[in-house]
Parts: sequence; structure tokens; C-alpha cells
Amino acid sequence: MKYIIIGNGIAGVEAAVNIRKNDAHGEIEIFSQEDSLLYYRPRLIEYLSGQVEPEKLLTYKQEWYEERNIKNILGVNIKEIRKESKEIIDTQDKRYKYDKLLLAVGARAFLPDTPGVDKMGVFSLRTIADAERIKSYCKKVKNVVIIGGGLLGIETANNLLNLGVKVKVIEYSDRLLSRQLDNEGSEILEETLKNKGIEFVLKETVKEIYGNDSANNTQGTVKSILLGSGAIIEADAVIYSVGVRGRLELAQAIGLNINRGVLVNEYMETSQQDIYAAGDAIEINNTCYGLWIPAKEQGKIAGENMAGVRNPYSMTPLETRLKITDITLFSAGDIHNQDAKVKLSRENGVYRKLVIKDNKLIGAIVLGDRKEEMLISKVYAGKASLDEIDLSKYKG
Repeated sequence: MKYIIIGNGIAGVEAAVNIRKNDAHGEIEIFSQEDSLLYYRPRLIEYLSGQVEPEKLLTYKQEWYEERNIKNILGVNIKEIRKESKEIIDTQDKRYKYDKLLLAVGARAFLPDTPGVDKMGVFSLRTIADAERIKSYCKKVKNVVIIGGGLLGIETANNLLNLGVKVKVIEYSDRLLSRQLDNEGSEILEETLKNKGIEFVLKETVKEIYGNDSANNTQGTVKSILLGSGAIIEADAVIYSVGVRGRLELAQAIGLNINRGVLVNEYMETSQQDIYAAGDAIEINNTCYGLWIPAKEQGKIAGENMAGVRNPYSMTPLETRLKITDITLFSAGDIHNQDAKVKLSRENGVYRKLVIKDNKLIGAIVLGDRKEEMLISKVYAGKASLDEIDLSKYKG
């Protein structure tokens, strides 16, 4: 049996691992546009600020793949899938046959068509190469603007402080992490981040990026930003953090069923026999995750089913954790449920919210309390009982 996986992110590699667990002799090849083996993408922001070396980002070394007879083919772009003949073709017109194919193609950072977005000094952060460019450029500037106040935007802003630059975050919403936090939680988080030195501009959009154009530099170098309100703010570098879009081109070209992502069933099967999909480019049960842990779980399920083990995917419970050393933030589940019992606790910069229905924790926020975060996350995951939480310190 010949297995081909397009994409060596966590979904693709996890699929390969589980294929090998269930098929000791099948041939496994993983193709990647990038020149690097699988790395832990959530830690790119730490690499950005010099807290971690590139080799520490790697999830597995080359020897690990060799021991499992998994072949990585790096720096290769697949341009076409021919489902009738079961082969893929790279940009050098080299063909590779498969029996089972997995699309684990991931996503790319979204960049809007804002005038000036192509100027020198405008970035997005998705790959090691992106981090390298940002790190090198931002060492030479004073003012960095992050567009997007989501998790990645906030984490990027915090890590850039370590480079000695001034950081300002522009966010379209009227508060931070509006999907993960309630109003009170957002206010506490914003105040905590302001105390660290990050500035915020809320309820704003970017209308245009201005640059220092010259005859020798037709694109120009970013110098300032025009906001929707008409205000102009100084910016030596701009980093967009406004979400990702799945890489759907290969799936579209062969007519797979697609909505916001490649549609798959509970076995990670697409609408085409022997072609599976997992990770950031898929949609399942009207959900596109775009997150590391769901992608890993989907890759596992895809690998098992490709190798003949019929195992369905259970939807991954959504959890949010902010990866900033001195700030504890955990958010999970339905924190805005109107029909549930809500219990609140706030003291000395610590905020906790429990959303309980039918004696079950269906949503929670913990900000500033690492010990309580560990317990509540276990309760939410079903690994501990609701009775283990001391509800006497909560109101409601």
C-alpha cells in the first residue's frame, strides 16, 4: 500500500504515525512546500523574540522518521492531483503514485486587499521563514503595529516587546478576545497587557498603509497607517494577524465538496474515494477549527482510517490558552449561554467564571489563577468532578 500525505504539519505527520502503527509495511511519503521538518507552530512567537532556537521548534528529528520508515520530501510544491490515475504531480512535472491520499495542506495567513499592504515592512506570521523576516526587520525599527487583537496578535505583541520596540495593537472589535471572554474578562486582560507596555486601539479599521516611496523602491517602505476614523498612526512595521484561510486550490481543482473548507465525514473521508483530508483546511459538522490540537486529533483519525481501522472523529472541545509567561488565561465552552447558571469570582486581578447546566460545566473563564485553571480545565474535559471546585468563593 502506498500512502501519500500532502503537508507536513501536525495533521500530516500524526496521520503518518498512525498509518505506521496499523500498517507496518506500507510506503509513506510526506510532501511539504517548506524546507523544514514538522515544527511546533504555536511557539513561533517565542522564536520571534529570541526565547527559543530554531532546532528547539522541531517536533521530531530526522532519525525519528527514519526509525519509522516515513519519508519526508521537503521543498516540493504539488501542483496537481489526478484522481483517475491516482497520482500527484509537482511543479517539476514529477509524478508520484498513491493508493491512499491525505490532504493535510494547512492554511495561509489572511491578508486583506488594503491599499499599501504590499509595502516593505508589512508581514504576517505563519512559518519559520515569516518569523525570520519579522525578527530581522523589527530589530531595526521603533514602532510596530499589530493588526488584529486575537490570541496570536496579542502573543506576537507581547513577544515583540522583548525586542525593545513600541507595540500598538489595532482591533476591529470593541474589546479583546470577544469570542473567548466576556466584557469583564476582556477589561481585565486589556488592563494587564497595558501594564506590560502594549497599547491598544479598539473599534478601528485600517483604511490604508502609507509608505516612503522612492524611485529605487517602487513599493515603498511602510511609515504610517490611515485608520477608518481618519487618524494616522506611525508605524515602521506592520504585522497582520487577522486569521487564516485554508489552502483549497488542490481540492477545488479535482471537484471535492467544499464549503468554507474541504468537507469531510467523521472518518476524515472527502467526497472522493481514497482521498482523505485533515487539519486547518477542512470543515466538519459546520466547523473549521484552524487549531493545533484539533488538527493533531484529526490527523490521527485520518491515519487510522487510511490504514483500514474504522474509527470516527469526535469533535474536539474548544479551549483557549494565552501563551504569555506571566498571564494565565483559560477559556472554554459556551461562556455566553443565557439558560445556564453562572457563577463569578473576582479579586485582586483574578477573574473566574463558571457556566453550569444540568450539573455539568459547559463553559469557563479563568484569568490570573494557574492553580484554578488546571482544576477547571480538568473538570471541563471530564477528567475531574464539578464537586472538586470550591464553589464557596463564587457568587451566583
